[in-house]
Amino acid sequence: MKKLFVVLMAVGLFGAMPALAAEHAGMKMDTPSGMRECAAQAETIQAKIKRLDAEIAKGSKKYNAKELKDLEKKLKEANKILDQLNGP
Repeated sequence: MKKLFVVLMAVGLFGAMPALAAEHAGMKMDTPSGMRECAAQAETIQAKIKRLDAEIAKGSKKYNAKELKDLEKKLKEANKILDQLNGP
């Protein structure tokens, strides 16, 4: 009987997950659950930083001096955003 109850509870919770997720779609970063959204955004920024590093490493073979400066500027901005997200 207990096993049946546990299984039914698990199925019920998994069925309710999409409905609960929809309620939290527009979370702000100033709420505790918004911090999870912030963490997901930080991962995206980390991927952007990695991509920019790779592009800058290609150097003058692929980009001219102005384009490299633009890439470095974008990299600095992404690092600044990441620092703000990881701040106190």
